[in-house]
Amino acid sequence: MKKYFYLLFVAFMAVGLGACSPDDYETNEPETVTPENPENPDDGNDPDNPDDPDNSNPAGKTLIVYYSFTNNVHTIVTDLQTQIEDADIVRIEPAEEGLDYAANGYAIGSTLIQAIRDNPNDESSYPEIKPVNVNIADYSRIIVGAPLWWSNMAAPLQTYLFQHGNEMEGKEIGLIVSSSSSGISGVESDAKRLIPGGNFLTPSLWIRSSQTSNCHSLIADWLEQIN
Repeated sequence: MKKYFYLLFVAFMAVGLGACSPDDYETNEPETVTPENPENPDDGNDPDNPDDPDNSNPAGKTLIVYYSFTNNVHTIVTDLQTQIEDADIVRIEPAEEGLDYAANGYAIGSTLIQAIRDNPNDESSYPEIKPVNVNIADYSRIIVGAPLWWSNMAAPLQTYLFQHGNEMEGKEIGLIVSSSSSGISGVESDAKRLIPGGNFLTPSLWIRSSQTSNCHSLIADWLEQIN
């Protein structure tokens, strides 16, 4: 009988403990680091718990896609990531390494942009980029960080959006543009052409080159605006 009560007591304690548990050219290309998802402290099966992995919602995930040559956009995106929870970063890189975009008055970039303008629906008009391994379906919002080249979005970034823009249909799209002085309407038009089904958040964020080093507050204000 004593053994029976002892076993009953042990079982009760186990149950109790379990319940408690040309404008803007971007040199120096630092490596992009995509953070791992933090451990989730609320890992139970509560359907009312939005952090429950079994009830995960991709609306909480943000993908930041950008291209940078002079590193202005890289600086902006690095700061942006510190202000967004659960954001991953993808940096677009040209397939051909070592291109000197600054040579001969940025002749390479000008030629690339003109080719896209001439035939925007032809895949061969877009410069080749390095393969990007990311599943866009895992994200419900995409933030695009774009340098401005001759009033348009930088050509390598246009390539990525041309290839994957249709996968972004129905997703929230935020746009950040870096330029020296020119307005960003051409870049906005490119983004909407390349992501025809995107739900664009307004306004876009325009950060001039001279503002890059102090971009933190500009980004914070913009994130509040787009909620």
